[in-house]
Amino acid sequence: MAGSQPKYSLIADQLMREIGKGQHQIGSYLPTESELMRAYGVSRNTVRAAVQNLRTRGVVSSRQGQGSKVIAALEKAAFAESIQSIDELIAFGHETRRVLLSHEIIKADAELADHFRCAPGRRLARAKMLRQTLDEEPETLAIVTLWMDALLETAVEDLSEVRKSAAEIIRQRFGYETNSVVQTIHAESLGPEDATMLGSKSGDPTLVVTRVYSAAAMAQPFLVARSLCRADNFRVVSKFTSKKST
Repeated sequence: MAGSQPKYSLIADQLMREIGKGQHQIGSYLPTESELMRAYGVSRNTVRAAVQNLRTRGVVSSRQGQGSKVIAALEKAAFAESIQSIDELIAFGHETRRVLLSHEIIKADAELADHFRCAPGRRLARAKMLRQTLDEEPETLAIVTLWMDALLETAVEDLSEVRKSAAEIIRQRFGYETNSVVQTIHAESLGPEDATMLGSKSGDPTLVVTRVYSAAAMAQPFLVARSLCRADNFRVVSKFTSKKST
């Protein structure tokens, strides 16, 4: 039915209610993927999307081979990223939708040239979009600007149509694997235009999340993403473990 809530979202909401009632205690693990598939009659992808939804709410954390552990009984922010691996980061685009505002070919300025480890003037494709929730009345979570090599420009065609991350789209179209992502986060004040799109006021704080994607740590990047997020509506959860524990 048009406008109906996606099944993965319904499952995530049900699990959230169960967590709230104490059926899944903090520190315990959710049912396995196979158990959830049988319980709700859905595919593995739907179950994974539901669990990813809970991760974005900050209530569970997942580790390959160990399942999904309940880490909180309440959502800690209106929108949260709890990403522990490149695979999770690449899959994160499945959980939101994009509204493409513009795209064009530009020449790299000094700042972009530094990100791409190239000389200023290199031709880049730039796409600007809104990142929104999947709700019937979507909320804008971030204003995202992507830059990529001009030769990869056709990837922009899929940004609004395909619910996948830009890195995954580039991998499928061109075979570029993401094995290194460098992320930086800093605070700025919103300008009037961006504030309007985020439902904020000019001068309100924003978190600027910049990610630089490449095939290897020392390889030349092929994608740079910059997200402007309302500071009162967004948090990033990072998990660090000792090599001795892996």
